[in-house]
Amino acid sequence: MTKLYKLFALAGFAMIANAAYAQSTVNPMPTVNDNWRFSASINAWAPASQTTDSKADRSFSSSNSIDQNINAAGPMAMFTLEAHKGNWGVMGDLVYWQSKFNGSSSDTRYIRGADTSFYAGYSGSLTQTMFTGAATYTALNAPSIYLDGLLGARYISSTMALSDARQLDRNGNVLVAHAGNPSRVNYTTDPILGFKGRARIMDSSWFVPFYADAGKGPGSNNGTWQASLGVGDAFSWGEVALVYRAMGFHLKDTSGSSNWTNAGPQLSATINF
Repeated sequence: MTKLYKLFALAGFAMIANAAYAQSTVNPMPTVNDNWRFSASINAWAPASQTTDSKADRSFSSSNSIDQNINAAGPMAMFTLEAHKGNWGVMGDLVYWQSKFNGSSSDTRYIRGADTSFYAGYSGSLTQTMFTGAATYTALNAPSIYLDGLLGARYISSTMALSDARQLDRNGNVLVAHAGNPSRVNYTTDPILGFKGRARIMDSSWFVPFYADAGKGPGSNNGTWQASLGVGDAFSWGEVALVYRAMGFHLKDTSGSSNWTNAGPQLSATINF
């Protein structure tokens, strides 16, 4: 069990303990009035990923588990901000992460009468940035369910950078060395339409958060979608939620295409003010 799984288990235990021993029940439903209300969330998303990259007539597919993505993880930032006044509101959600990888290969060639060993080592990184911004409107505000419609856009950028070094050894001596840094950037901004909200569980502080959107970008195949569903518990200062979050996007340009799906558990802590 990874440290992240243990963190999810600990958060779940804390939520259960809070519900069992709380002196008073906190209403998890938003209060809609003419006063401003704000929320800020820190998210810890640990998805598995599937990708298919193509260039001209060549295509490559790969699948990384949650553990593989955690082990390869580099810098990351995941935040959600919301502001509401009356039925209207705005939201922004950022997902940024960098994954690192490395490897090597070797071969033996017969060159000018001598056995010559060719060695190739490489390292690289994959950087993904996904920012969703939207205007929201409260379509349903009842004691047991709250629903916002949303209209906005999602910016998506996927950058693959590769650093390589090659050397030709003859009798243990380096004769030729070469290094390069090829990279590829693919990005798009797609309009999206969707909804988000929550349903209260009986009359408790527990609730079910839900979210869904979809969008279509420029070009014939550019598109994106996102969905999440889980369970949360409200506190006097805010709330904690554990959801299963999935996001997919398809990027296409003149040189090729990238088709990504990221899906896995997300733990969020939200402060309301």
